[in-house]
Amino acid sequence: MKLFRCSSLHKLIGDSRSKAAVISDTAKSAIRDTVKEDLYGFRSFTGNQYTNKGLMLEDLAIEMSGKMRFRKLTKHVGRVSNDLITGECDVLDGRMIIDTKCTWDIGTHPFFVDEAAEKVKKAGYDIQMQAYMWLYECEVAHIDFWLFPCPVELTKDWDDREQLIDLVDQIDIRERLTTVTIERDETIIQKIKDKIPHCQEYYAKLMAERSKGVKAA
Repeated sequence: MKLFRCSSLHKLIGDSRSKAAVISDTAKSAIRDTVKEDLYGFRSFTGNQYTNKGLMLEDLAIEMSGKMRFRKLTKHVGRVSNDLITGECDVLDGRMIIDTKCTWDIGTHPFFVDEAAEKVKKAGYDIQMQAYMWLYECEVAHIDFWLFPCPVELTKDWDDREQLIDLVDQIDIRERLTTVTIERDETIIQKIKDKIPHCQEYYAKLMAERSKGVKAA
């Protein structure tokens, strides 16, 4: 059976507008994309300068998240799966999960608590953390939004390097972290348990449909 990534679950567990449908149109669309990726290796999004910044500065973000907690943290390595989902968190510290996000600039960084909470909800990070907590048997997860100066090699000639680098450097490092804490919620975890088997069935249906198409050709 297909194991769905924790990062995709927010698209899969929403309720359908039709009471007769067990999964939503959004879920079906996401599953179709997953099938195309699994069959043909096609992904509609392969990254950009914003995601590249996060990748380049991930180790720094983890190091600084540790320093802010007076702990030495290292990146967690090791994917965990069950019968429904699979995931690999950034940091596993006892029964606590920490996920780091590096924002692009001052404008996109959530300096305010409600702004950060909205960002978490919009991106589906809240559902992702619940899935992690289920997989790793944890009780709490923290999402650390970090603002670091942009690596100059990621900037374009038309980018304002003063805003992306110099202005950020002028802000105290302690003010460049905003943390959203998410407590384990069994109702959301149960929803994952209820919805994903139906997503697996739809995925299997689509894969079988393509298999028949190949044979017929």
